Amino acid sequence: KVFLIDTILSGLPVPQVYLRTKIDAEAQTTVREVVDGQQRLRAILEFAEGKLLLTTKAPAFKGLRYGDLPADAKEAFLSYTLPVVQLISASDADVLEVFARLNSYSVKVTPAELRHAEYSEPVKWAIYEAARDWAILWNKYGVVSVRDSVRLKNTSVVAEMFMTVDEGFGDGGEANIGKYYKKHKSKEEEYFHKLRKQLNIIVNEVLDNTSEQLKDTTFYDAPNFLVLVAAVGYLGGVVPESRATEGLAAFKGKGVDWERAQENLANIANAFDEEPTEGNSKSPYAAFVSATKSTTHRVASRKARMNTLVKALAPDGVE
Repeated sequence: KVFLIDTILSGLPVPQVYLRTKIDAEAQTTVREVVDGQQRLRAILEFAEGKLLLTTKAPAFKGLRYGDLPADAKEAFLSYTLPVVQLISASDADVLEVFARLNSYSVKVTPAELRHAEYSEPVKWAIYEAARDWAILWNKYGVVSVRDSVRLKNTSVVAEMFMTVDEGFGDGGEANIGKYYKKHKSKEEEYFHKLRKQLNIIVNEVLDNTSEQLKDTTFYDAPNFLVLVAAVGYLGGVVPESRATEGLAAFKGKGVDWERAQENLANIANAFDEEPTEGNSKSPYAAFVSATKSTTHRVASRKARMNTLVKALAPDGVE
């Protein structure tokens, strides 16, 4: 971001931004969507809003924000001509083709970026906006790294949260996320507002009760943060039954005993960090540790971890 702003302030060219421009001839309006260049535009807007501090990557302006710039530098920034290519009334197929071509000679496009380019329906925006609003998960706690979040990989985690509350905790991975988008592309905004409201409660409960104690453990890595959210949601009676919750029906809706849960979660985290030995292979948390180290998006792994977490979080003596 800083390098981009330094380039602009220096009057040097930056890569083109690609937009899809939809024209409504009857209403005489246009709607523009960013196909390529989203991160560049965000950096420009953040700097203009005073949110971006320039560093040594902009040596002439080190330590300055937009408001600290001299008048001529502000004028140079505001009058800079950004090169833009507009795809007028391009179809989804056209956009995907352009996006694929743009990325075939640089960093490979992520599945999340492809989905963001392909979809314009409420399912995309609900997930994208949730990922943006839960920035604390990526920027402070590193559930997904900031680097990966720039490539929209945080939207994959958020999409699986929506899938969990909507349909139950099952198989994950990019292919299944893609199927979810396709299946729900005709759903209206209100459908996702309900899911988001439920998720806000669950995510806030998790953060309120675990962030300080567990932020540096496996529970704040994406695979197990997702299971933790699923387990809290299941105990709250929100997450539907699925293959991953088989045998746990007696616990559903019983709530979380956080005093007990915090101790158990700390023990699980410690078991995860221990070197494997013959002794700890018989630990009550051995299945959780083993499943975490396997393919984490398959339901078999998720079922083992869900079983451990639901029992660790539930009130003692639940029948």
